[in-house]
Order: sequence, then structure tokens, then C-alpha cells
Amino acid sequence: MENLIRVDVLPGVGDTEMAEGENELVIHLGHTLDYVAEAHKMAKIPMDEHQQPDIPETVGQYRILGHEMVSSEMPYNIDDADTQSKLAELYHLDKSGELKHGHSMVIACSADIGLDGDVLADSPLSANEQIVMFINGGGFIISDTPELKWLYLRISKELGRRVFVPRYNAGFEHPFPRALYDIHVAYLYLLDCGFRPEQIIVYGLSAGGNLALSCLLLLDMLKEPTVTGCILMSPYLDLTMSSDSWNRNKDKCVLPRVPNTNAHSLPRLYYGPTDMSDVEFEKRLLYPLLSPLFGNIKCLPRIQVYVGEHEVLLDEAIEFVKLVEQVNPLQNNGLASVELLTYPEKNHYSLFRGKTQIDKVYPPMRRFCDTL
Repeated sequence: MENLIRVDVLPGVGDTEMAEGENELVIHLGHTLDYVAEAHKMAKIPMDEHQQPDIPETVGQYRILGHEMVSSEMPYNIDDADTQSKLAELYHLDKSGELKHGHSMVIACSADIGLDGDVLADSPLSANEQIVMFINGGGFIISDTPELKWLYLRISKELGRRVFVPRYNAGFEHPFPRALYDIHVAYLYLLDCGFRPEQIIVYGLSAGGNLALSCLLLLDMLKEPTVTGCILMSPYLDLTMSSDSWNRNKDKCVLPRVPNTNAHSLPRLYYGPTDMSDVEFEKRLLYPLLSPLFGNIKCLPRIQVYVGEHEVLLDEAIEFVKLVEQVNPLQNNGLASVELLTYPEKNHYSLFRGKTQIDKVYPPMRRFCDTL
């Protein structure tokens, strides 16, 4: 099969990238710009005491699938004129076949979950099959790399579901709202393939948590059906970076706080070129599709949030959970609308790697999915 990669032996959760017996690991986000090292001085993060090589291996398959936009009529009608105009432009370029880099997604399935049929098909394997739409972070810059195949298959194994990963376009070459548009198109494509909204769980990691929640807010604005549940892992929900944990945890977490007055801050790289003043730009970042912390909480499905207590993103995650609890404490089935799991001494990087993730993160995540 074209674009099919068979993974024969796949280490769990990237632990083999860490040297045995090492007391600390120097972590870099992958940016090559000097300002990152200068601003954060290459934070040294203590290794998890449990990050040893006795991690179970997983075997599975994944492929990259190119797909097209399926909406026959322009669906975008929202109350923000600038975003509306940009989404409409993307739609019309897409419809005419002129949208740069098009659309694609990764489909991944662990062999351990024992599904029958073509596990790399883009359609449901059964009438009630539940899937995970995983949205990677990468600072709004990297939506997918071949090196992440271990993560997709690990998610598939631990959650017992196939994983679909939109390969959104972002970065300065594809300014806001291109990434959000690509994810919305991927969601509509899954619906067109026969998946119902109640069969889809959205899982967003870091900046992908921002995009996941923004996509749910967009579905509400467009009066489109939403997913059955949402998982947010260390979500970046407030691009103004105004919560106290950005300062309180700056020496404990790998994420650097590059102020938005700097042209290389992640929010500016995500938003793209603008002639707004610094004050105007900071105000612009309060728009819910950029900082979903400030969006319509009432429209959301059940949500589970994970965050490390040494993360700079800690406070905004807690604030988001409190808002959901205040506005919509219970779903119609009597279950809590939101669940927060915090992890002592974990920073943004170490929370979703190593044996901690397998032992302390995936089991409650699996339980959450099984109740949806």
C-alpha cells in the first residue's frame, strides 16, 4: 500500500532517546533561533526517576493520507470580520485548488488493540468505532514529523483506538487562521467519511490544545455538531501569557517566555505579519479563536485536562477548569463536565514523556475515553 510504513519494533514514549544513568537532560525545543537559548539559557530539566528502559514496546502501522476539502458551500460566518475574511479567502483558494500545501493527515493504529479490517482506512471499521483526532503542538510550527510515529502508536495502544492526526500548516508561511482552517477541514472530512461526532475524541497537546479548543469554539460559532469529548495535555490557552505561572515557573519549565513585543514570540509567529502596535496586538490575542481561555465555555463537551505543577502553563489550565466548573459543572448524563489532573514536579516536557505518562497519565485518560 502506498505511503504505508510498517513499524516492527517501536520503543515506548521516546525513552530510548534518554541516556541510562543520566541525572539530567538538556532539552531544546528544536528552534534554531538564538533568542531562545539567550532568553531561557537552555533549561536543564531533571529526569524522571522512573524513566528507565523497561518500557513495553509497541508495534503498529501508520500512513499519510492526502485529502480534500469536502464543503460544497462556504461554511464560515462568524462575528469577527478579520478572521471571517481570512477563513473565506482560505476556503475559496481551497475550492479552486490553489491553496498552498493542501490537506493531509496521519492514520495510526497499534497492533495491540486487535482491530479487524483495514486499520488504515479513513472510514469507520464498525458502526460505533470511536477514534482519537490528535492535534500535535510544536509551538504552532510543527504539526507532524516522522519521528512522532512512536507517539501516535503509543496513544493508539494505550487508549485502544485508532488515531487520526491532521497535518496542519502553520508558522510564518501559513499565518492564522490557516492551522485552525486545516483542522476544521480535517474534522469535516472525517464526518464525510462516515464518522459521527459522537465517535470522535479530540486530543490536543500543548499548542495543539489551543487548536483543539479553538476548533470546538469554531464549531459552536458555525452551529456545527461537536465531538463527544476533548483531552487537553499541557494546553497553551492564553497567548497573552499573562498568568503568574509564566513567571513563577520560568526556571522550572522548558518553555521560554519570549514577550509578545518580540517579533519571534510564538504568538507572533503563529499570527503572522501585522502592522498592529504592541498594545493592539496584545488586545487582539484576547480573541477566543487565538486564546480559547476567553471563549464560550458553555458549548464544550466533556473535557479532561492534564498539566504539570512546574509548567508555565499551569495557572491558565487551572483557570480554564474553574471556568468550566462554574458555567457547566455537570453534563446531561450527570458526569462532571471537566476533570483536572496535575502532576507534582513535572514541567511541560517531562509530563508527556517516559514511564510517568504510561503509569500515571494514560490509565485515567483511557478511563475517561471509555465513559464517553
